[in-house]
Amino acid sequence: MKTKIFNYDKIKESEINDKVIRVKALMINSKKEILLAEAFTTIQFPGGHLEEGESLNEGLKREVLEETGIILNQDYEPFFCLKYFLKDYPVIGNNRSIEIYYYFIFTDEVYHLENVHLDDQEKNGGFYLTYVPLKKMKKYLLKHPGDLEINKIVREEMMLAVKYLKKSGVWK
Repeated sequence: MKTKIFNYDKIKESEINDKVIRVKALMINSKKEILLAEAFTTIQFPGGHLEEGESLNEGLKREVLEETGIILNQDYEPFFCLKYFLKDYPVIGNNRSIEIYYYFIFTDEVYHLENVHLDDQEKNGGFYLTYVPLKKMKKYLLKHPGDLEINKIVREEMMLAVKYLKKSGVWK
């Protein structure tokens, strides 16, 4: 698994006092379309935060089920991980690490909106899913930039994940 670390403040692991772990699913079908989720004008891969005591695979399965209604019946290995070390984030004195694990899931099963279990934030943010041809994903993301500052970072993360997916040999 490829890992990319962003540590602009040169924080040591021992200085981290807050850790966030996320999982993201690159769900691609036989038509070479990728499933994207959007809420609050931010487009992302389906996924989210791990809950306390949850393994990466348990979190992946739960998040995919909650956001797509698709049940994953096997365990998956991440092909890529992004790690951020952030000093004084989101407040002074809090040094946070954020780990985002990316998984490739090949499936022709379509999402089931009647089976999704969105949290209040997703519901209030106009959550929806869409399939986009993988070769047009970058253009789609640039055409729908959203109005939040975080969108630029998320877009770059998504493109990096697709790049490493192609390099990993897991899917071509």
